[in-house]
Amino acid sequence: MPTILLAYNDSSRADGIVKIGFRCHILELLIENDRSRNALNNAQKAKHKNDQEGHYIKEDRQVAFWMDKWCGQVPLSQRFPDLYDLCQMQQATVAKLWNDQGWNLNDWEMCRMTEFLVTLAQFSNLSEEEDSLVWNVGSKGCFTVNSAYEDLHTVGFEEVEWPWKMIWKTKIPYKVNCFTWLLAKETVLTHENLNKRGVHLCSRCFLCEEQGETVNHLFLHCKWTTQLCQMFTNMREIKWVKPGRIKEVLKCWNRDGNAGRKEERWKMVPSCIWWTVWLERNQRCHEGKQSNIHRLKLNCLALYYFWCKQVVLDSSEVISTTIDWL
Repeated sequence: MPTILLAYNDSSRADGIVKIGFRCHILELLIENDRSRNALNNAQKAKHKNDQEGHYIKEDRQVAFWMDKWCGQVPLSQRFPDLYDLCQMQQATVAKLWNDQGWNLNDWEMCRMTEFLVTLAQFSNLSEEEDSLVWNVGSKGCFTVNSAYEDLHTVGFEEVEWPWKMIWKTKIPYKVNCFTWLLAKETVLTHENLNKRGVHLCSRCFLCEEQGETVNHLFLHCKWTTQLCQMFTNMREIKWVKPGRIKEVLKCWNRDGNAGRKEERWKMVPSCIWWTVWLERNQRCHEGKQSNIHRLKLNCLALYYFWCKQVVLDSSEVISTTIDWL
C-alpha cells in the first residue's frame, strides 16, 4: 500500500485522515489473509480428494499403471509387490494395458499357471512316509537289466549305430572284446589320454616315432598298423578306403569283407591287428624291446590262427589253410 503524507494545519482533520488510512490498511491485510487461507484450504481439499479418489481416467494417457493411485487409495505396486517384482513392464501406462476388449495382462502367464496347478494336482497320493526311488521304466517300479536294455534301444539310440555286434559278438577272448570296446570309445591309455588325465608326457608314437600317440593314429594311421591291415585286405583283394576313427572301421568292416561262412573269421581281423599293435607298443614302452615289421606280421598271423583254432577251425586245419580261407 503506498504511503501518503498529508500536511494540514488543522490537527483534527489530520487525525481523521490518519485514522481512515489505518483502517483501510487493516482491512486490506484482513482481505489478503483471507485469500491465503482460502488458497491453503483449497490445496488441502485437492490433496485430500487426490488421496481419496486417485486419478480420474478418461483421455489421460500419462497415468502409470503400477505407480499412480488410479485404482484405490494405494498404488498397485504397493498393493501387489510380488506381482510388481515379476512384471517386465513396470513403467507401463493404463492406456497401454487396456483397450476396448479389456485388459492386456499377458494371458499366457495365466494359462501357464493353470497348467502348473493341473500338473501338481496329478500327484494327489502324497503322504508323510519317507521318500523312495522308483524305476519309471519298469511296470513294477523295480530296476531290471532287461528293462534298462529295452529303454536304451529306442529309436534315437538305434540311430547312433553303435557297432556292438562287432565288439561283443566276435569270437575272440573276452579281454580283447573289452579292449576293442575301449578302442571304439577312444579311451585306451595312449599318451593323448594320459595327458588328459594329468599325466604329462611327451607324446610320440612308439612304432613310427613320427607323430603323437593318439588312439586313431596308433591303431589306424600309423604306417606299421597300415601294413598289417593291408596284409589281410590284399589277401581278399579288397580296395579299402580307411575311415578316420575306430568306430567307423567296426561299422563298415563286416560289410566290406562279408563272405558267407567266412564271416566269423573275417570279423576277428580288426581286433587281431589292434591287439598285436598294442602288445608291440607295450613291449617297446615297458621292456625296451622291439620287433621288425616282418616279425610283427608273423605275430599277427599266429595270433589270428590261434583264435580261429579255438572256435572255428577243425583240429586238422593248418595255418596255411587258414590263410587261404581269408
